[in-house]
Amino acid sequence: MIVEFSKKTNDKMGNKAKFLMEMKNHGFNVPNGFVIDSDTYIEEIKNNKLETKIKNSLKKINKDNIEEISKEIIKYFDKFQFSDEVKTKIEKNLNSKKLYAVRSSGTKEDLDNFSVAGQYETFLNIKKENILENIINCYKSMFTTTILSYLVNNEIDLNDIKMSVIVQEMVDSKYSGICFTINPITGNDKQMLIEVGNGLGENIVSGQNKPEQYYYNWYEDKYEYDENNKLLNKKMLKTMTETFHNIMLYFGYPCDIEFAIENNELFILQARKITKIKYQGYDYLWTTADFKDGGVSASICYPYMWSLYEYIWEYTLKKFLIDSKILKEKEIPKKLGDMFYARCYWNMSAVKLAMSRVIGYKEREFDNEYGINPTYVGDGQTTKASLKSLIAILKMAIAQNKIVKTREQNKEILKSDLLEKYNDYKENYDNNAIKDIKQDWYKLTHDDYLKSESTYFWQIFINTIHQSLNKDSLLKHISEEEYLTLIGNIDDISHLLPFYEMWDASRKIRSDKNSKEFWTNTDIKTISKKIRQKNYNLPEILEIINKYGYHSDSELDVTVECYYEDNTTIISTIKDLIKLDDSFSPYKDQEKGHKKFKETLEKIKEKIGTKKYKKLEKKIKKIRTMLWWREEFRDVSTRFYYLIRIYTVKLSEFLVEEKVLKEKEDIWFLKVGQLWDFFDKKLTKKDLNTIIEKNKKYYNSYKNYMSENEIGSVFENNVKKATSEIKGLGANNGKITGTARVIKSFDEIDRLQENDILVTKFTDTGWTPKFAILSGIVTEYGGILCHAAIVSREYGIPCIVSCTDVMSKIKDGETITINGATGEVERKVK
Repeated sequence: MIVEFSKKTNDKMGNKAKFLMEMKNHGFNVPNGFVIDSDTYIEEIKNNKLETKIKNSLKKINKDNIEEISKEIIKYFDKFQFSDEVKTKIEKNLNSKKLYAVRSSGTKEDLDNFSVAGQYETFLNIKKENILENIINCYKSMFTTTILSYLVNNEIDLNDIKMSVIVQEMVDSKYSGICFTINPITGNDKQMLIEVGNGLGENIVSGQNKPEQYYYNWYEDKYEYDENNKLLNKKMLKTMTETFHNIMLYFGYPCDIEFAIENNELFILQARKITKIKYQGYDYLWTTADFKDGGVSASICYPYMWSLYEYIWEYTLKKFLIDSKILKEKEIPKKLGDMFYARCYWNMSAVKLAMSRVIGYKEREFDNEYGINPTYVGDGQTTKASLKSLIAILKMAIAQNKIVKTREQNKEILKSDLLEKYNDYKENYDNNAIKDIKQDWYKLTHDDYLKSESTYFWQIFINTIHQSLNKDSLLKHISEEEYLTLIGNIDDISHLLPFYEMWDASRKIRSDKNSKEFWTNTDIKTISKKIRQKNYNLPEILEIINKYGYHSDSELDVTVECYYEDNTTIISTIKDLIKLDDSFSPYKDQEKGHKKFKETLEKIKEKIGTKKYKKLEKKIKKIRTMLWWREEFRDVSTRFYYLIRIYTVKLSEFLVEEKVLKEKEDIWFLKVGQLWDFFDKKLTKKDLNTIIEKNKKYYNSYKNYMSENEIGSVFENNVKKATSEIKGLGANNGKITGTARVIKSFDEIDRLQENDILVTKFTDTGWTPKFAILSGIVTEYGGILCHAAIVSREYGIPCIVSCTDVMSKIKDGETITINGATGEVERKVK
């Protein structure tokens, strides 16, 4: 098919052509042209009887014969002829008075994880009579040594190589160049780099022209360039930077844009996602680990939500490190958390420095715990006993023992006090008794949230130190598999309690004919409307909603409604549970878990003897208690996020009424500290709205982009090499074969079927009930203490976490085998 640029795009034209057409139809100044799509290539290959020949040649390819195979395939095209029908359609779209660019748009080009950009051929200044010849040359370029080497070395499938070709009117460019909408060298996510030179852009790419460079911080609206630059005036530079940033806003990710200027008119020749970023501007190493497991870094984050985390992270981590005598204040960087590419990161350099002061520290174990991608061989940095380290650890031990003892004495009081505050805020809200929303919101976010979240974070920090110490000594006597068993099956974990109550309720409904019929045959919205009725076991479900409604489908995103506001998730869960018979009972899973736990303890006792076992048992109990309290304070934290959500929504309504904000949603584009400053008269209404507009641009610039989970100089984002191996981090024992259900987000959770193996990025509390029907789980994110790992251990199903790119490597519905101990995923060979 021959498709004009003004028509709709399709999936038969490669990303280069697709992006050009999208931009043209969105109003960007793209030169006119048309696309010969990949279906045309397939048909014409068949007409020329080349399909089988090419396939047979590619079957023989290996790393040693690439050049030979390349020449063999390219020679097939020497006598290639287009059909009369295709010739006629192409010629109808051509003008003999114009020159054209003939560009390859391969299906393997500009992919998410790989880029063959610049390796396919482009032919410029082509006359009408030479167009067909150069389309064939584009076809040949698919099989050059360079392209085939790239595909073979990266283990990219060779069975589906095809191409569409762009024929586009030439721009008689006075200047041309390239724009990167972020700085690809320093990694600055708010600064674009423009390189422009005389003549065609090919002169810059090939190195024939030394371009002028212009830098523009589109967030701060600041330009930087050599005062001797002469090619662009301020008016043209402003036009270009606005256009380039609008292209980034349209696509929602960093773009590599080729452009040309003719008679002071800017033309866009190409735009594609940037796939290679260096981070030379970063002084530290940063990670999303733990933040991304269903949390603030699971995707891009609103400034409001990040500011809540930033407030706690900067204050609490610094205080913990100093109070614990782990680091001195001068050793701690100014920023312990930050936002890059609209995602939230923490300073891994600082945390690893702190952990390295602990004797027995192994960088590999730390990275495994949090699902961090290692960049070293072996265990990485380790800390062994020395006179210096022993003196330091003695000071730390004294401080840590004091901290742990204080926490042990006060944990019940802390929890009780926080829950009392929570209930007071909730009661005032529920009874419409908030007298001054500004004052109450300020106190909640500034004071009480700090206490709540600091309590939770300190528990995490305590656990990190002491679990590391205890685990290291435990692994001298037990295996990794046994360790996973020993930290599972912990009774009364807070985020599992709602599910047990929902399960019990579903059993009562199943046992009552009328209730079962109502729940089975009534849609979710109708049940939601009737939830306050006194029949069909509805009062029991309402009680569950009232008890646990502070939870949500995304617990660390205060922009998402909680179950108090939208109870349909709980109702949907009940409907699903009613369908399950008692073989799916969580109590049976719990019994199996307890049995396995006791058997493992007996096995260890037999192996090491009674005396050593008593010491070991004490450490196991300590770890399990710490894990239980971590989840308990996490539950309190979740309650306070619910409070912050409802009080912030109420505040936003007030600020709209006062004409401070234009619309309620604007509040999410402010940091809480900026609102504090506004109420303290340090910022004006105008200041707030300027910040909102800047942050909207920043947020929307990355709305379709997922940055690397680790960034910094050692994590420079070179184009990823594909590999057939699929391996993550084993998070719960067991080996199972089943159907892979690839779920992109919580919105697709209803696609899960009994005994599926869930393959997803991460899980959150809203996913918990679905674990009952799963036979296993694999996630791209997380460490051995993430939600998916903890819950899978309670359900006794194999779990693999931190399995990079598994969602793109596994196809939905295919049969896979997962080993929860080794982290290996095997695809069924057909």
